[in-house]
Amino acid sequence: MSYHESFQFESSTELVKKAEALGIELPFQDNISNLFDEVVIGRGKAANRMAVQPMEGFDATPEGSPSELTFRRYRRFGGGGSGIIWFEATCVAEEGRSNPRQLMLYEKSLDGFKYLVEETRRSVYKTFGNSREVFLVLQLTHSGRYSKQEGKPAPLAAAFNPFLDRQKENVCILSDEELDFLQLKYIKAACLAYEAGFDAIDIKACHGYLVNDLLAAYTRKNSRYGGDFENRIRFLTEVIKKIRAEVPEIYLAVRMNAYDGVPYPFGFGSSVDGSYEMDLREPKELVKRLIGSGCGIFNVTAGIPCFNPHVGRPFDRPILDESLPEEHPLEGILRLIKMTAGLQKSFPKVPFVGTGYSWLRQFLPNVGASVVHRGGGTLIGLGRSSIAYPDAPKNLMDKGIMDSRKVCITCSRCSELMRKSRISGCVIHDREIYGREYQKLFWL
Repeated sequence: MSYHESFQFESSTELVKKAEALGIELPFQDNISNLFDEVVIGRGKAANRMAVQPMEGFDATPEGSPSELTFRRYRRFGGGGSGIIWFEATCVAEEGRSNPRQLMLYEKSLDGFKYLVEETRRSVYKTFGNSREVFLVLQLTHSGRYSKQEGKPAPLAAAFNPFLDRQKENVCILSDEELDFLQLKYIKAACLAYEAGFDAIDIKACHGYLVNDLLAAYTRKNSRYGGDFENRIRFLTEVIKKIRAEVPEIYLAVRMNAYDGVPYPFGFGSSVDGSYEMDLREPKELVKRLIGSGCGIFNVTAGIPCFNPHVGRPFDRPILDESLPEEHPLEGILRLIKMTAGLQKSFPKVPFVGTGYSWLRQFLPNVGASVVHRGGGTLIGLGRSSIAYPDAPKNLMDKGIMDSRKVCITCSRCSELMRKSRISGCVIHDREIYGREYQKLFWL
């Protein structure tokens, strides 16, 4: 384990030497042309290997429909050139929203989502022409223990977790009957997503939200949805199968935690010895089952942002009042690369999206291209980087490099806005809107 360090590399040589000094073999190559390869995904196509990751803006109307800020964000993504745009977490039930302004898909918001899809594609065609292929994925979610009804915490969990829950009596454990009913909400939202024009839907199974919580529900007793592996994966696999039967035209995806970074028996993908070591045996078996159930693309991530944010997104600066992790960001990046590669190489014919590249700034294309070349992933996912620098893929195509003045500096301010239930975006590079919003945190 090494000390934390902020990004301070002027050249790729300095970055690679630092990795070597840490004993890290960082994938890196100068030729990034493979990032511009077309990727076939079911009956659809992505024009290149770069993907916008799902990052909530928390700027929906109170009813859950997209607002003008939502349209603005996805127009920027569309014109930015990414081959996949993975739309942010959209709730399937009012009680499962993590923010009063989180997107929610139901009959009353359907027209807004239709227009959002139209505007995103129109932005793509305006910039690149009508023949441009872009693959649009909508992430469906229930926030589980991070639900906030009317803006106040109202945890709805699969099981009590001493690492994530402060007081057992404040956590409502969902019954099997409630989970059965919730499956219907996912199926209904998937049908509406198809009607809205999305190419695929993603059942969010990461970052401690409800479906991820169920995967780690080892201690849930006398339940169809907890205890052994078959029961813990039941909700996710049944939802996938039922959506496939109800709306076979839409492609199915899962953004999943392969590693929670929480010790067994309270975290998925962790060694059964109770340590913080990663163990991919269950995640690999889950992927195998999901492929058999009809899932065709996976987006791999890790960590629980409210518990160990550095595990899923290495950063320079933590959220205010939180401490720096006891590891170098390059160690975290390598863990994410190895994790995704372990799954991709086990299922080489299925596309996997990797994550955690933003800390690398202008050198992320070189690392991503090397990961693809080595067979460690099919697509390179950019979350915070996409918010800060939405047209980075276009710049790469036009100039072969990213502008170091426009890159995400992993300052965590976008996450601070999310934690405070404010509209969220890049405080540094989109200052007119989000810099002002960030200032409000200190005026309250």
